[in-house]
Amino acid sequence: MGMENTTRFRVDKNKCIGCGRCVNVCTGMVLKMQNGVPVMQPFERYGWRGCWRCEHCLAVCPEGAISIFGKRPEYSTPKPDRNMGEQMERLVKYRRSCRRFMDDNVDPAIIDRILSAMENAPTGGNSCNVEYTVIDDKKRVDEIWQVAYDKMESLAKRGIYTHSFSPFFYGKMKESEATVREGDMLFCGAPHLFIAHEKCAGKWAEDAKANCIIATAYFELLANAFGLGTAIMSYPSEVLNELAPEARKMLNIPADHYTGLIVGFGYPDITYSRGTQKDRKAKIHRFSKGK
Repeated sequence: MGMENTTRFRVDKNKCIGCGRCVNVCTGMVLKMQNGVPVMQPFERYGWRGCWRCEHCLAVCPEGAISIFGKRPEYSTPKPDRNMGEQMERLVKYRRSCRRFMDDNVDPAIIDRILSAMENAPTGGNSCNVEYTVIDDKKRVDEIWQVAYDKMESLAKRGIYTHSFSPFFYGKMKESEATVREGDMLFCGAPHLFIAHEKCAGKWAEDAKANCIIATAYFELLANAFGLGTAIMSYPSEVLNELAPEARKMLNIPADHYTGLIVGFGYPDITYSRGTQKDRKAKIHRFSKGK
């Protein structure tokens, strides 16, 4: 029996109009039209040698005739409104890094909705190997912070810093604790942490890093869309990886997983009244017709 049988690919012949869209979007190229109906062809394994598990066939069918992996079209998220582009544009232009948070846990229902949406974050080759570690309890964050912060400070007194820091940069971060970061140069006082991580080894190591960065960006935008404040941080990750491995162990993240970025999130203590007015057009390299 081939792997194709495990997909539970089903076509409602009463609804199928034989348009072939499912075949045209099948990245694994395992769907073929036979007698006017899509049929799953035999394949060896999931991934590059078969079905990518992307569910594009289910999503593209205009009549809702296809189900796969037990997923039925009537339970899928509907298409976004036509004005979604305008809303997304406003979100991207408005969002800011938050370095002042309220001292409260975020409603678990909001975190659940964000993480549910994160299941759709793209990955290279639809590998879906990215894992998410979420600390949604401030007390636990404080425990990790204490271990990492104490180690960071003790090493700084001996002139030991992370690879990207120096006495100057460390001093500026310490200075910011009196204003911008309000006593916490490490996590900015964020009550929660989000870390995307994936095994980083072999020829797919760079893909793993890219997947984690993509996931981080998606989480940051989703969190802001739900009214939360976020800060994407690389320095805390350096501290956990290079200076305070005992703090990293508290996260239960495997040692061979890439953890280049950490997102601190929570209810913002300071909100912004409007977006900024960036002027970065000189950095856009655009090839247009006639230019």
